[in-house]
Amino acid sequence: MSFENLTPTWNDRPLTDPGFAADVVDLMVTLGDRQKGSITAIVCGPDDRFLTAMAVELRPDFAGLAATELFRTALRPVLEALRTSPDAGLVVALGRPDHDLLAAMDHAWAQAATEVCEAAGVRLLGFYVATKLGIHQPAAGRVLI
Repeated sequence: MSFENLTPTWNDRPLTDPGFAADVVDLMVTLGDRQKGSITAIVCGPDDRFLTAMAVELRPDFAGLAATELFRTALRPVLEALRTSPDAGLVVALGRPDHDLLAAMDHAWAQAATEVCEAAGVRLLGFYVATKLGIHQPAAGRVLI
């Protein structure tokens, strides 16, 4: 699957299905975002449907930063805005180059995103990693695209 499989009415569907959410992540996280390193926050309403997305470009040395601090800093504006909408949901995608060293850190980044969202009281609908090779969900241990 990929963003090419999305229908024109894709934003009418909730992002709770991992395969469908991966297609949306594929659409939102550009190849440039994946090569440079980015965190994309996909904001959903109470019905878990897409509302908006925001990408934050990461520093070139992002892999050397503590995972929790990386996500806390990158997601701060989104998490603060979502405090006014407590029923909102969030899909978080890490765009990163495809390196074995970085792949070994995917589980730590998934855990950090979960902890940061829980601490902020925001529902995390899913965490995905996007590389030029595809989209995967580290917590589930599966490649989706």
